[in-house]
Amino acid sequence: PRPPPFTPSPAPLAGLLCRWRGEPGWPRPEAQAAGQPVGRRRRAWRRDRPTPRGAMGRGRSNSRSRSRSQGGAAGRSRSHRSDSCSGGDGQRQRKPDDYGVDALKITDDDAAFILGKGGKTKEKIARVSAAEIELFERDLILEIRGSKLQRRRAKKYAEGVMAQRTGPVEVRDDYDDGDLTMLVVPQEAVGFVTGRAGNFLRSIEEEWTTLMFFCEVDGSGGGRRNKSYEKLAIFGSIRGRRGAELKVLSAVETKVPGYYASIKDEVLDRDRGRDETGTWGTDTTTFQDDELSYALGK
Repeated sequence: PRPPPFTPSPAPLAGLLCRWRGEPGWPRPEAQAAGQPVGRRRRAWRRDRPTPRGAMGRGRSNSRSRSRSQGGAAGRSRSHRSDSCSGGDGQRQRKPDDYGVDALKITDDDAAFILGKGGKTKEKIARVSAAEIELFERDLILEIRGSKLQRRRAKKYAEGVMAQRTGPVEVRDDYDDGDLTMLVVPQEAVGFVTGRAGNFLRSIEEEWTTLMFFCEVDGSGGGRRNKSYEKLAIFGSIRGRRGAELKVLSAVETKVPGYYASIKDEVLDRDRGRDETGTWGTDTTTFQDDELSYALGK
């Protein structure tokens, strides 16, 4: 027959429990009789309990290994993101054969003007010229990278922006690199086209990726108020220039009704067929008064 299962008596277990608690005879009857909380002594014993040898070292090593593994994963993700920015096939875009770097020394005031609010002016120059622009504020150097044409355009745009700080911009004959449209604006509409603090022109630049400013042509002097018109220089692609030009003419028409009709042929014939395909042009559609609101929308 099988022996009966072993069942230890309660007395040895009670003694073992007391020794494990660290106090002989715990809990003491006199402590319970005095109403002392036993749990407090238990928590105090746990705080004073010595840490097993090697446990703290293992915790530090485990935390180090976790941080190393997390750091490695983050590093791999960062390198992946930088590779994905190079191009769709994982390779950087091929640079043109005449790729180079030009450095332009500027003043402290010019640096603030080139940078613009939140760096928007510098980004706009780079976007319109398709060049890479870096401004080193400590050394006051404007570095321009790109093809010869891109660098020439970026330098021209930067000089125009800096010239606005001291007065009207002077546009020379050699300013046109196939990226310039000169638009005549009546004097009474100049303020309306510019907008408060130039906000209207800036919004058109943002919409059509252009660079625009009023200018003087070949050093023609005289104050603005002494002339019946101002010339607005619009720099950018052929499509961007036409969109910005029509947006300005729409504003001019509000102040000077019938002005567009007087220069319509000049506007439509400008830049005709000057794109890569040779088919560039502008078509017009005449609306009745009751159709105009539907065409414009809200």
